[in-house]
Amino acid sequence: MRITTNLIATRPSLALPLAGAVWGLGLVLIVLAVVLIVATVESNRQRPDLEARLARLDEQLAAAAPKQPLPPERELGAMRQRIGAFNAIAGARGMTPVQLLGWMERTLPERVYLASLHHRPRDGETLLVAESASAEPLTSFLLQLEKEPRFQEVLLSKQGIRKTQQGAAIVQFEIRAKERP
Repeated sequence: MRITTNLIATRPSLALPLAGAVWGLGLVLIVLAVVLIVATVESNRQRPDLEARLARLDEQLAAAAPKQPLPPERELGAMRQRIGAFNAIAGARGMTPVQLLGWMERTLPERVYLASLHHRPRDGETLLVAESASAEPLTSFLLQLEKEPRFQEVLLSKQGIRKTQQGAAIVQFEIRAKERP
C-alpha cells in the first residue's frame, strides 16, 4: 500500500483579500491618527487666542448686564400698551404728523397761517384750515398742494371770512388732502 501525502497546507481562498483589508484598515488608522495629532497641535496653538477672546466676551457680557432689575410685571404691561400705541401710529400709511408739520413749515407761503390741522395717518387724510389777510396767498397755497406729488386729491371744502377783534377780515380755507398710498 502506498500512502501519498502532501505536507504543505493549502491556503484558504480568502486569505489574500483579508490580509489586504487588514493592511488597508491599518493604513487608514495611521492616517487618521496623524490627522488627529495635527488637529490637536493646531488647537493647542490657537488656545491662547481663543481664551483671550473668551475673556473679552465675558467682559462684554458683564458690561451689558442690566444695572437695575426689570420693573414689575404691572409696569411692563403698561409699557407694552404704550409701545403698542406707538406701533399703531408707525403702521400708518401716510406721513407721520411730524413729517407733515415739517413739510407744512417748508411749503406754507409767507402770509398764510395754519389755524388748525387734523391729521389721520391711518387713512392718509389731512384736514387743515389755513388763513390769510387775502385770498391770493391761500389760492397759491391750494394750487401748490394740488401740484404736490404726495397728494392724490386736494379739495377746498370751505371758504369763509372770519372777523378779528380789531374788526379786520381774515380769509379762511378749509382744505382736505388725501395722500397717495
